[in-house]
Amino acid sequence: MTDEDTELAQQSQWERWTDDSGPFYRSCAVWPFDPGSESTTSGNHDRPAVQFTTGSTRQLLRHLPTFLGVSMVLYFGINLARSVGTGEVQLMFPQLTPRSGAVLVGAIGVGLVWAYLVYRLVTSGIRGSGMYRGVVFFATALPLVAGTAYAVYRAVTVDGSGADPALTVQAGYFLFVLVAGHLVYDGLALKTENLFTQLKDSSIVSQPAYDEFYAELTTVLGDTLTVGPIAISRSVAFALVVALGPLLLPVIVSPWAGWGEIAYVVYAIVTLFVIAMLYDVFLLVYKFTDLLQRDILTYQPFHPDDHGGFRDFGRFATRVNVILVIAGGYVAYRFYAEGVLNIPADGIEPTLLGLTWVVLYIGPIAAYAALALFWLYHSFWRLHQKMEDGRQKRIEELQRETKGDDQQPRQDFADLDVSAPAWESLRDAPTWPIKRQGLFGILVMDAVPIAITFV
Repeated sequence: MTDEDTELAQQSQWERWTDDSGPFYRSCAVWPFDPGSESTTSGNHDRPAVQFTTGSTRQLLRHLPTFLGVSMVLYFGINLARSVGTGEVQLMFPQLTPRSGAVLVGAIGVGLVWAYLVYRLVTSGIRGSGMYRGVVFFATALPLVAGTAYAVYRAVTVDGSGADPALTVQAGYFLFVLVAGHLVYDGLALKTENLFTQLKDSSIVSQPAYDEFYAELTTVLGDTLTVGPIAISRSVAFALVVALGPLLLPVIVSPWAGWGEIAYVVYAIVTLFVIAMLYDVFLLVYKFTDLLQRDILTYQPFHPDDHGGFRDFGRFATRVNVILVIAGGYVAYRFYAEGVLNIPADGIEPTLLGLTWVVLYIGPIAAYAALALFWLYHSFWRLHQKMEDGRQKRIEELQRETKGDDQQPRQDFADLDVSAPAWESLRDAPTWPIKRQGLFGILVMDAVPIAITFV
C-alpha cells in the first residue's frame, strides 16, 4: 500500500458531506444566516443518494434552533402569562407615568439601534466561521438547563406528593430535543449518509453485495408516501397516524382553556416531530443491524485505522449510544420532576392509579434499560464477533498457505501457538471497533440514568 493509499485509508468517512465542519452543536442551520437546504460548493462531496430523512422532518431537523426557539417562546410565554393572570406568579412593575413612559420608549429605541449595530458588527466576522451556531445553541441550552435544575430542585424539596410541578418542568423536554436533535442531524444524517456512500469505494465491503444493500438503503430511508397530488415523508405519516389522535384528545374532550390550549398544541407539534425523528432513527438502526447480519463486511487486521477497517462503524455505534443516554437522562429527569410529585397518596398499590404511575414513570426507565442492552449487543458486540471471525479466517488462510491444502496441521486453525511466523502478528490484531477504555466508558455512561433514578 502506497503512502497515498494509507492516508486515504486512515481518513475517516464518518464526516459531514457538506462544506461545514466543527462540533455537533454547530451542525444545524440558523435562520437567517444559513440557506434553507444543505449545499456543498467545494466539489469534494455530492449530495448522497441515501438520505436519513426527507421532507418536513429534515427541514425541521436542519433548522432545529429556529423551530425550537419559536416553540419555546410560545409555550413558556403563554404559560407564564396564564400563571400571572391566575396569580400563581406575581410580577412587580414600577408605576407607569407619562414621563417614565417617554423614557421607556426612548430607551427601547436606542436599545434596538444598539442591538442592530452589534448584530451587524458581530455577524460580519463570524458568519463564515459557524461560530454563530454555537452561540445560538448555548444561548438556547443554558436557560433550559437552569429551568431543568429548578424543576428538579422544586420536586425534591417540596413536602409531600400531589404538588404541582414547577412552571419550568418542560424545560427538560425541550433540552432533550435540542441536544438529541443536534446529535441526530450531525451524526445520523450528515455523517452517516456520507459513510454509507463512501463505503462503496472502500476495501472493507464485498461487491456487488454492498451495491445491492445500498440500493435497498436508498429506498427504505427517507421514503415518501404519495396520496394524489400530496407527497409526505413516511416518518411524518407515521407520527400523524400513531400520535395525532392521542395528542389532540385532551384538546377535544376538555373545555376550552384559552391560551393554555394553544400552548399545548405547540407542545404537541414538537412531540410529533420527535416521533417522526425516532421513526427515522429506528429505520437506520434496523438497516445497520441488517448490514452486520449479511456477509458484506470484510475484516482487515492491519487496516490503517487500527480497528480492522471498522473504526467508523464504532463511531456510528457510539453516537447512537450517546443519543440513547440523552433519552435515558430525560426519562430519569421526568421521574424526579414529575413522577415524585405525582406518587399516589396511598402509595404504590396494585390499583389502577398505582399501575398507571408505574407505567408512566417506571416503564420508560425499564424501556431505556432494554434498549441500552439491545444496542450494546447489536452494535459493539456484533462488531466484535465479526472482527474476531475475520481474524480467525485470516489465520486459517495463512495456515493453509503455509502447510498446503494436502498437509493440514493437527492443531485447530484458531491455535495461535502453531509455529508459523506468517500469522504470528495476528495475535495483536484489533477485535473491537473502539478502544477498550472507550467501551468501558460507554458501559458506565449507560448505567448512569438507571442509577440516578433508583438512588
